[in-house]
Amino acid sequence: LTYLEHLEYECSEQVVSRFLPNVLTYRALRLLGIEDAELEARLHDLVLEGLEKLYLRQNYDGGWGWWEEDESNPYLTAYATYALLRLRETDTLVCPDCIDRACFYLERVLVSQEDLDTYREANRQAWVLYVLSLAGRSDPAAAYAEQLFDHRAKLSHYGKAYLAMALDRLGEPRTKVDTLLSDLVNASIQSATGMHWEEPNYDWWAMNTDTRSTGIILDAFARLDPESALVPNIVRWLMVARKAGIWETTQETAWALVSLTDWMVATGELDADYAYGVLWDGAQKLTATATRETVRDSAAIEIAGDDLASADRHTLTVFREEGPGVLYYTAHLNLQLPADEVPALDRGVLVRREYVASDCGFTGVCPDVSEIAVGETYEVRLTIVAPNDLYYVVVEDPLPAGCEAVDTSLATTSLLAPDPSLTRGSASSWRYPWWWLRWYSRSELRDEKVVLFADYLPAGTYSFRYTARAVQAGEFKVLPAVAREFYFPEVFGRSDGRSFVVLPSEE
Repeated sequence: LTYLEHLEYECSEQVVSRFLPNVLTYRALRLLGIEDAELEARLHDLVLEGLEKLYLRQNYDGGWGWWEEDESNPYLTAYATYALLRLRETDTLVCPDCIDRACFYLERVLVSQEDLDTYREANRQAWVLYVLSLAGRSDPAAAYAEQLFDHRAKLSHYGKAYLAMALDRLGEPRTKVDTLLSDLVNASIQSATGMHWEEPNYDWWAMNTDTRSTGIILDAFARLDPESALVPNIVRWLMVARKAGIWETTQETAWALVSLTDWMVATGELDADYAYGVLWDGAQKLTATATRETVRDSAAIEIAGDDLASADRHTLTVFREEGPGVLYYTAHLNLQLPADEVPALDRGVLVRREYVASDCGFTGVCPDVSEIAVGETYEVRLTIVAPNDLYYVVVEDPLPAGCEAVDTSLATTSLLAPDPSLTRGSASSWRYPWWWLRWYSRSELRDEKVVLFADYLPAGTYSFRYTARAVQAGEFKVLPAVAREFYFPEVFGRSDGRSFVVLPSEE
């Protein structure tokens, strides 16, 4: 919640994400009879600020765009309307005319089944129908929902979750809801860290990720089948998916918190009363009691590397005594490897890095350069293989600490050094200028790394190259080059780490 309060930008999506989870957390605590004066006071300012901005940004057609005066966007309009409807559940006074105008807009973006050509359009339809069902607009939502159910194969996993919740709110037969929930269970991925979903196709216009999908699906189960034995495994996966206490995008964090607070209301788990503890090799490392007052407090212990190396086998025991409530725990082993021992990894993108002589040319085999003298230059070649289309790609290539990238825009730079470039195809295709396209949007030469940005890379093989110069003698460990999708960070790849030697100048 604290992370969402301090978002850096002020687009409509972040305005909503800033206060919506706080609203739902406050609602959950109130329904469970738990008071939190600090949250209530903070929520007052967040809600007032958010409502004022949403009211001012609502367009004449009833919708919202990304920014002020932007054209209305169906996804964002549904998100803003959803926030206003959930805020209304806390008995907060929300402008009824704003909700009515927004619903009129959403009803106008509904399309007939024959016009839903792609899964993205079908997902948008399901999202809009769910929001309209929350607003009690059964006409015409019910008819469109029935049509979409008959063609549910077009939907992504999270779209099916939206449709299931919409059908339930619209009073459709429970058999349809159960069919969609069964489809979701069959498509789930279960592992040691819990249960989650991976979408076969990414819906980037909806800012969707696998973590966001899992959060939305958890919300569907919390509302429609909270007694399912599978649901705690979804909760567990979402908790493990956090990094430094948050999820990777605002949408992931917002939907995770939406679903987790709805889940807490369904289970009543905040009404806890049990003792728990942790043993390490039989020795007591932690003992505590979970109550209504302390259930939101987390406890953590760390085992130092020296203790891990003291024996070949260790036993970690987590226990709890009888009593109401749910205990969630995770255990992580963090291993820091020397940079030159880090292996390459492919999680949707393949990355290979080569250092070659500056005069090697485009054709033929160029031997790897592992050492040069101070003042000399070498060429860095990154090969990036995208098995599927990539969107909003960031490539980061750390430099050896004794080297710097050559900035060809400076007047003091040799004209012989080539500009940073990204080309599609094999190295041999560089000989043909008519094959060249500017595939990247921006490149940055920083002190510690070279960064490349590309809005869109169609599936294929790309070569990114730039020139670097040795400036400081020494033996350096070089971190791997990493390519990832900015809004879908689980799609990434890295090269091997390596060593690089800069020799003193012969002069």
